Amino acid sequence: MSKATFFFLIIILLNSFSLLIFEKHNILNTPNVIIKPGMSLEQISRELLKKKIIKNTYIFKIWVKLSFSEKKLRYGEFIFKKNYSIYDVTKKLINGDVIFRKLTIIEGSYKYQLLNILKEIDPKSSIEYDDISDLIIADTYSYQITDSAERILNDIQKISNDFSQKVWLERDKFIPISNINEMFILASIIEKETSVKHEKPLIAGVFYNRLNKNMKLQSDPTVIYAITQGKYKLKRNLTRKDLKLKSTHNTYVNKGLPPSIIGFPGKDSLLSTTLPKKSDLLYFVAKNQDGEHYFSSSYKQHLKNIKASKDEKK
Repeated sequence: MSKATFFFLIIILLNSFSLLIFEKHNILNTPNVIIKPGMSLEQISRELLKKKIIKNTYIFKIWVKLSFSEKKLRYGEFIFKKNYSIYDVTKKLINGDVIFRKLTIIEGSYKYQLLNILKEIDPKSSIEYDDISDLIIADTYSYQITDSAERILNDIQKISNDFSQKVWLERDKFIPISNINEMFILASIIEKETSVKHEKPLIAGVFYNRLNKNMKLQSDPTVIYAITQGKYKLKRNLTRKDLKLKSTHNTYVNKGLPPSIIGFPGKDSLLSTTLPKKSDLLYFVAKNQDGEHYFSSSYKQHLKNIKASKDEKK
């Protein structure tokens, strides 16, 4: 074989290989591929072939090796749409173009609920109830399917800490609470008292007025938490006996704030806690099914509001 023939064959082989690498093939569906931490190139190749992302594992592996990409491949969950070549697939895995899933902590939900969510995402997790901080904001968070529950929780706690630190620094310096922990406790009570955004600063102001006058907060949600400890939903109305329940969380029995949150507060409740609406109001009672309240500055008017509330519910 002459040198010219040899080089001609090499060029043909290189061109053929190039076509295999850059040739796009149609992906009939949009499969999700999960590349787990520690997966070898062989395992990744098989997973891609199984999901019909590539047609040939050998060509894929050779290209990854020749392009020095093996150590650059990222793990996570990837989605492939329409037409992809081996080059496109490799590039996507290198860029870490992963799917992020959503975890939503509902306003007013409890630690047990978050623990259950984390256990569903990562059944092998060793996270326990006491590992979950009180200083978590009810919000929607992003995570990767390959993340451990511990990592997800750490990310949630860091994001919550960054926001709460900012809110605390920008607070009204005259509010009668001493630290971020107390801010979360009061915000959790406000969260349970109303879902009406514009009422939250008013309710925060009411509670601060009561604290300044050394009055008990007398918040029904704290009694509900004292009964359930956040383990289940109370499916009945509170009784007068309930209001006398001896518990550190019962603000009908104890003055000041309870020792811990009664649910995860949202951002609006935290902001309302730090920037309350100033007034002389001391009382409020729910007035309709929309969650709005009657407010008053005297007990006499409060009794009238209670009667009006009962009349509306008839």
